[in-house]
Amino acid sequence: MKFKKHRFSSFLRLVLVALMVVLQVILVALLVDTLRKNALYIYIIIEIAALIEILVLISQNRNSEYTIGWIVVIALLPVFGQILYFLWGRPVSRRSKGSMQLADSIEYGKKALLDDSKAFSALSAAYPMRKRIGGYLKSKGYPVYENTDVRYFKIGEDQFEQMLFDIENAQRFVFLEYFIVSEGKLWDRFEELLKKKAAQGVEVRLMYDDFGSILTLGDGFIRRLEASGIKVVRFNPIHKYISRLYINYRNHQKICVIDGQIGYTGGTNLADEYANYYPKHGHWKDAAIRLEGDAVLSLTVNFLEMWDGSLNTRSNYDDYKAADKYKGETQGFIQPFADGPLSGDDNPAELVYRTIISNAQRYVYITTPYLVISTSMMDTLIAAAESGVDVRIITPKIWDHWYVHAVTRSNYAPLLKAGVRIYEYTPGYIHAKTIISDDEHAVTGSINMDYRSFNLHYENGVWICGSPVLSNILSDITETFKKSEEIKLFEHMKRPFYIRFIENTLRIFAIFM
Repeated sequence: MKFKKHRFSSFLRLVLVALMVVLQVILVALLVDTLRKNALYIYIIIEIAALIEILVLISQNRNSEYTIGWIVVIALLPVFGQILYFLWGRPVSRRSKGSMQLADSIEYGKKALLDDSKAFSALSAAYPMRKRIGGYLKSKGYPVYENTDVRYFKIGEDQFEQMLFDIENAQRFVFLEYFIVSEGKLWDRFEELLKKKAAQGVEVRLMYDDFGSILTLGDGFIRRLEASGIKVVRFNPIHKYISRLYINYRNHQKICVIDGQIGYTGGTNLADEYANYYPKHGHWKDAAIRLEGDAVLSLTVNFLEMWDGSLNTRSNYDDYKAADKYKGETQGFIQPFADGPLSGDDNPAELVYRTIISNAQRYVYITTPYLVISTSMMDTLIAAAESGVDVRIITPKIWDHWYVHAVTRSNYAPLLKAGVRIYEYTPGYIHAKTIISDDEHAVTGSINMDYRSFNLHYENGVWICGSPVLSNILSDITETFKKSEEIKLFEHMKRPFYIRFIENTLRIFAIFM
């Protein structure tokens, strides 16, 4: 594998942030100790405040696991936990400068989307059982489209080859937005091509998440690209808002848009492991889709919302619409959407997943690298399985974070008891994020089935209904079952007691992972 030079300044920033967080914890601990020794009445007042905070948490309409996690921290450590919650546990505030910029940008961007009344009427007539999802996403500002061709890639390397081909033919602009960009063989190919297109006068923009890429990019990465005419934005630098731990709110979206006519999304980032250039966790199984046609506009707008929200700018959206109307004849309906902490307690991604599961008549198949789910999601899966629906979930056999995989496995037992079939992908790591049901509709994109994707991260996905591509998605997942080990309840329950104890204990703190 090609040696990667990690950016030294980024490493220093990461260390600095870690030290500042540790310093906050130490200062809070010292404050608590001082209060306990010298200010008994103040200490008691803070404990009462902690009790009030617990009651407030219970009264809020928020994720139950989130509430329980913070109640445990505050109850066990009344003063320390209360101060930590005040610093780190409160939801992202729209009143902060950065949040206001991004919220305003998202509202501004939605105005650039097309009226979908005709397409939604066609969806309602053709698939009356599915219009509930389309109507919900429409109410959140995400239109449904026809006139869009969809191509599915069951492996990252195939997607990248087609993407590079499409970028080579770009005439006006190329937008790239990824959680991770990592220097290596794959990025070398992209960088060479992007520099070439920029030299030809094509507008090239790259946005990546600072935390996701902090140790994967070399010194001078941004300067090098900008010197070649490529515009670069580093989303939410981790050294900002340390006192509120806004480093939790990451941009996990994966979007590529070319000339407003072609768009990509899925699970892949721009790093070598996603193309299987080296076996980071065995064979890397991912998935992505390519859109061509009207629905690409939503991906374009999604990208510009995040870009403008980061820079406090206003793009002219008309400049980035497709120059030519898509003329191909396609079947089905396509509805790209996004989610993020600014949605508050209204999480489109989780609600769409739950609606697909609860409305399933015959089957619902899911691939996800993490299964760190809420009680409501657990109940939805159990209810579907107990009603006779064939519910199957594929997770990795080879994990990337042991503690997250421990929580994933802690959720197996109640699901298995209800009849959910669970598989672990044995050749390596499955990173694909897809749900499909009844041959009629599916979602794929950047969304994991975990607390972070549903509550903390900015995510994006595409709901596909009635498209011929669904048969390709189903075929891929069916083939993946054959390459995976099915988990049996009897064998799963034979695990040592201490393993089950650790898994169940970690599940209490799933919201912090």
